[in-house]
Parts: sequence; structure tokens; C-alpha cells
Amino acid sequence: MDPVSQKSYHEHEIDPKVFLDVYCSPGIDQAIYDEITIFPMKTLQKLMSSGKITGTTLIDFSTGPMIGPMLSICDYFTEIIILEANDFSLTHAEKWRNGEEETFDWSHLSDVCSEGDRKKWMKKEETLRRKVKSIMKFDESKENPIDKSVFSKASCVTSFYLLSHISKDREAYSKNIRKLASMLDIGGHLFLGGTFNVKYFSIGEHQFHSLPVDEEFIRTVLADGGFSIKLIEKQDSKVVNKAVKYEKVFLAYAVKVKEV
Repeated sequence: MDPVSQKSYHEHEIDPKVFLDVYCSPGIDQAIYDEITIFPMKTLQKLMSSGKITGTTLIDFSTGPMIGPMLSICDYFTEIIILEANDFSLTHAEKWRNGEEETFDWSHLSDVCSEGDRKKWMKKEETLRRKVKSIMKFDESKENPIDKSVFSKASCVTSFYLLSHISKDREAYSKNIRKLASMLDIGGHLFLGGTFNVKYFSIGEHQFHSLPVDEEFIRTVLADGGFSIKLIEKQDSKVVNKAVKYEKVFLAYAVKVKEV
């Protein structure tokens, strides 16, 4: 599709439920669900199992009002701030935090994070809700999206898929990595999830911009952003669907080692 006719995730209307149905539920395409939702959740669980990654504040900055990765990591942090780049996702996230019934049903994730036990699942989701202290709109014009007079720097930042959706080119992607770094203390943890060599990304009938990146680029921008890369886990895509196409899904774990 001509890039001019593509929509921008952070500038145009989306239907959060359509996004969540396609990318965060097994009901429409099991392969998409396994790669976009389950892969990062299980990778995070493996990384967190050592008990060495802990802290006070976790900031999540991801595409859509998705909570899967936060469910895998919330027990290790005291409070969570959610940054949303899309107004419609922000509204849905607020409704979910308030426990409103018309929001997306996440109970199918109980098999991943609570052994399929409904009581454990309800407790897990409520724990996450309780730890979410603020849901904020991302301001693209700010070098540091978090107001330092209100929130101190975070122990951890998680960002899944969003940077490719809001970065018009590789220079903008690199700048957004530095924005993530600005939210972190030295020694802070970054979990960056995305896809390699994306061809297209859609929500419903609308195709949205998604910047293609590869592993070499990700390694370069993280190093340039002041991070030491500890791990890049990746998985070949088996998705055959008109909604999205990419070569691999990845999760990078890095630690901030310097200011740049």
C-alpha cells in the first residue's frame, strides 16, 4: 500500500476491541495470538524467574490497551504507569482499570499466568489493576514524556510493537529509543518487543504505518541509546493473514548503562 494512504496509529481513530480481538485473542488467528501475545509473555516469565529483575516503578508504552506483558511482570514492581499514544486505546485502558464490563475479556490468559485457575486469574488481574497508578497520554513533542516533577525515573520500561508504529523513519525510531532511556535510572531495565521486517499491519479494514526494522538496527539503536543488550529472543513467524505480515517476532532485554 502507498505509505501516503496508510493511517498513523498515534494520530487516527482505532477500535481497541478489534485490535485486541485480532492480536490478543486466540479466537481469530491462533498464530497471531501465539506470536504477538504469548511469545512475549512467556519470554518475560522466563527472564523474571531469576528474581533478580525487580524495582519500584514500571512504565509500559505499547500498542493498544494490551495487558499481557504487564501480567507477566507486575509482581516484581510496586507501581505501574501506562503511557498511551492513541486516545481510543487510552479510554479503553481506563475503562479496564475501572473494571467496566464492556471492556475486553482477558480471562483466556489464565492458562499462561495463573495455571488456568479462575480464582488465581481474578486475583492476578486485580493485582495488576491495583498497581496501575496512572494512565497518561504520550506527548510526542516532549523529549521526556514523563513529568519528572510528578514521577521519578523508573526501574523498568516495557514497550511492545509501538515504536515501529509511531516512528516515521529510522531516525525517529532512534529518537524514541532515547525517550525510553530518559525515563529510566542508570541500571534500569528495558524490555522492547516488536517484529523484524514487517510488511504490513492492519486494524480492521485500515492499514497503519509500521516501520520495518531488523536485528542489526535494533542492536545499534539500543547501544547508541546507552543500553547494554543482555538478550534478544526471536521466533520465526508462521502467520498467514491479511491483518499483518512480518518475518520474526522479537523481545530484546537491555540495561541502561549510561546517559547519552
